Amino acid sequence: MGRFRGNYRIEQEENRELKKSLAELECEEAIIKDKKDFGRVRNSLMKVLRAKYGYDIANRALSRVNKRLEEGYFRTKESNRTESLFRDSRI
Repeated sequence: MGRFRGNYRIEQEENRELKKSLAELECEEAIIKDKKDFGRVRNSLMKVLRAKYGYDIANRALSRVNKRLEEGYFRTKESNRTESLFRDSRI
């Protein structure tokens, strides 16, 4: 019977990690959408994300998105030129 309790704890830990990962992905998607729509991330969006998901998760997601932008991750290659998916390529 001890084995089942251990499995339950492992499942709980996996569920927490899954929820955390989903929260981070939802934050990233909201940040990317805001950058596409407005060319920046609005302070009001970050307040909502921080309230919903927590300060650490929202800020980590913002940092990851900004890092990807710096590295050119969101640029598309079409007809031998790169075009930014966002309004301002300096973002």
